[in-house]
Amino acid sequence: MTKCDQLRFTVAVIHRNGADRLDGALFSIENAIDPSRDEIIVVDNASCDGSLDAVLARHPVVRVIRNNCNAGYARACNQAMRAGRGEFFLLCNNDLKLPQDALNLFESDFCDFPKAGLIGGKLSGADGYPQRSCGGSPGFLSELGLLRTKPQPLDRGRVERVEGLVGACMAARGTAVDAAGGLDDSFFFYFEEGEWCLRMRRRGWDVLFDPRVRIMHVGGGSTSRWQRASRVEFFRSRLLYYRRTMNPLQITILYFWRGLHLLWGVFSYSLLVTLTFGFSQRLRTKLDERLLLVAWIARGCPIDWGLPDKCQPGCTKIEK
Repeated sequence: MTKCDQLRFTVAVIHRNGADRLDGALFSIENAIDPSRDEIIVVDNASCDGSLDAVLARHPVVRVIRNNCNAGYARACNQAMRAGRGEFFLLCNNDLKLPQDALNLFESDFCDFPKAGLIGGKLSGADGYPQRSCGGSPGFLSELGLLRTKPQPLDRGRVERVEGLVGACMAARGTAVDAAGGLDDSFFFYFEEGEWCLRMRRRGWDVLFDPRVRIMHVGGGSTSRWQRASRVEFFRSRLLYYRRTMNPLQITILYFWRGLHLLWGVFSYSLLVTLTFGFSQRLRTKLDERLLLVAWIARGCPIDWGLPDKCQPGCTKIEK
């Protein structure tokens, strides 16, 4: 790609099912971009509800990458960044709405902070209630429960350096991605942004939080129907995060600790369910989730357990 071909932002929306969510996200993004300087790419992870074609008819300027299986969030983001022509990338869930000034503010931040590799905005729900947007990276002591991760900084109306971002909406500098690498697509769902933020910082790039960029994020759309299956993905990604970010002794200790913690959960929730004669749906669900994880480990952590329609390693087929 020559310099004259380069755009300002490639805005990538990762989508799987949900026409209303995608439609709302694209309308807000189209109001935030400059069509002469920015582009929009939707990466569809094998939607099965007809939502993609229905929405694209109303958004003809959008480029599309179609996967024939669910590639996960990290791999889909990497696909968009490889295909995109932007100097910067904005990686988005399909369940958010961008403010009109989002790209201008992110661009200004990248100019003001030349070592900024990743930048996140302030997330809030549809009701306006603030959501967690950033904070500390999970570490050895915090995963043992001996130390709390750093909290999200107070909204002082200025850009702050942070350790990690919530991955619902992240702006990335292209040269930082080239230097530190994209998201680790071994992560299917969960913890991918935490590992990426940590790797960026270890390679000398700053991770920033700009509370002036106020993003509405509904949240939970991708996994709300698959609560039990998402627990498998969360646990799998947590173990992978240990392997990617910690030394062998720390990994061994944390594996042992997580195993004990899981067995204690099975014992304690079994006791509580028995004492309440099984009347509490919440307690039964907690027990079922832990029994599922024990079964997953006992079966050798099969890759096909968890969220549905996942691509097998190396088998993603793409249609642009």
